[in-house]
Amino acid sequence: MTWLRAACLAAVALLAVWPGFAVYADSQGAIRIANLTVSDLSPLEISFDVQNDGQQGFVGVRGAVVLSESTGSAVDQIAVAAFSLPAGTTVRIRAAGRWELQLAGTYLIDATLDLGAGALVSASLPFRIAPIELPRARALDAGSKILTLVQEPANWGLDRVGARDAWALSHGSPDVVVAVIDSGIDSTIPQLQGSLWVNEDEVAGNGIDDDRNGYIDDVNGWDFRDNDASSLSGTPLHGHGTGVAAILAARPGRYPIVGIAPGIRLMDVRFLDSSNSFRSSDWKTFSRAVDYAVNNGADLINLSIYANGKPPGSFEQTIANARAQGVIVVGISGNQGGEDVMYPGCYESVLAVSSLSPSESLSSFSNRGAEVDVCAPGDGVATFTTGGRVVLQSGTSFAAPHVTGILALMLSVDPTLDPVRAIEILETTAIDLGARGRDGGFGYGLVNAAAAVLTALGR
Repeated sequence: MTWLRAACLAAVALLAVWPGFAVYADSQGAIRIANLTVSDLSPLEISFDVQNDGQQGFVGVRGAVVLSESTGSAVDQIAVAAFSLPAGTTVRIRAAGRWELQLAGTYLIDATLDLGAGALVSASLPFRIAPIELPRARALDAGSKILTLVQEPANWGLDRVGARDAWALSHGSPDVVVAVIDSGIDSTIPQLQGSLWVNEDEVAGNGIDDDRNGYIDDVNGWDFRDNDASSLSGTPLHGHGTGVAAILAARPGRYPIVGIAPGIRLMDVRFLDSSNSFRSSDWKTFSRAVDYAVNNGADLINLSIYANGKPPGSFEQTIANARAQGVIVVGISGNQGGEDVMYPGCYESVLAVSSLSPSESLSSFSNRGAEVDVCAPGDGVATFTTGGRVVLQSGTSFAAPHVTGILALMLSVDPTLDPVRAIEILETTAIDLGARGRDGGFGYGLVNAAAAVLTALGR
């Protein structure tokens, strides 16, 4: 998917100018384009001054703004509406496209005006769009004259939970491992490749269980659906797990998608099938997937899964064992819009998350119930799907990784936090919504990354 679609992205309020140059001049003066400016990225808006220093006026001046990539390939063309240019005046022109422009890369803008009778005036603006910045990032374009604009995150939830404020303290430690038990992660996506957990005790591709954990070549995790070492082999991936993973830990890059905790590592534990489902006969496999995460060093498990029926007692015991081993399990309330939190989110050992809409109301699909602990953005969240396409996703499944990511940031600044204390901080720093105090819709409220990480630091 090219990132030239009209979606709900925050505007980049960066005004920058580049000197224009005159192409048309006669004995009575010159016509020039000056102060060519990129005034917005969503949608792309260009503005510039047209200066008439002569004694002749012009009527019906028309033009176009062409956006091209550094390769010369045209990306978009924006028409300039006809306007009049009286003698001795300067007219300010604004030309807005239909699409936003948030793809990182280098671009060139050419603005050309037709004064009539073959007289043309033009100016150019080279610029680039850089990936979302994290704290301590390298200064951009030091000593360079090229205009640089920085992406704004596509996921509205990042700012709603205060993630970028939390990044001033930590954007995640590679020592913190989150197991994503889901439909598998598309690790071919560049912004996810570097986020994968690596089992350093396993030698990739040698066909030997080097670490003797019962799984051969499990370098990044295990595919319990196909019973092999990679989610990318065997049956096709559903995009659900990739979307969850990106909200958790996508790194800044070409697309304006970045995770809550982009510095952590993700253990890819595939359980769901190509239709994003599982069967009642799969509970033992589900337990094995949870045990794998616990036994191989996961600090947290993101469980964006719910069941329509009650699991066997053995599975509940598996979840309880994970918690007893110090692993925090984050689950979901469910997507039926009902009054009961679904399994396994309703277990005492699972942190149940409901979904918040951009208007800070409970999402219409989100289940509610006494077991809801906290809520997070889960309605129209921008993330990746398989193949690296950017999509908008809705569901409590996509609220949960916001919460898991915040907990991962907390563990990054204080690895000694036990699950009880970590969850207590998460709940006490949440922003109360709905009825005062804990309620069945929002739980303790909207998670607050900045406040939670500050508290975890003891500040």
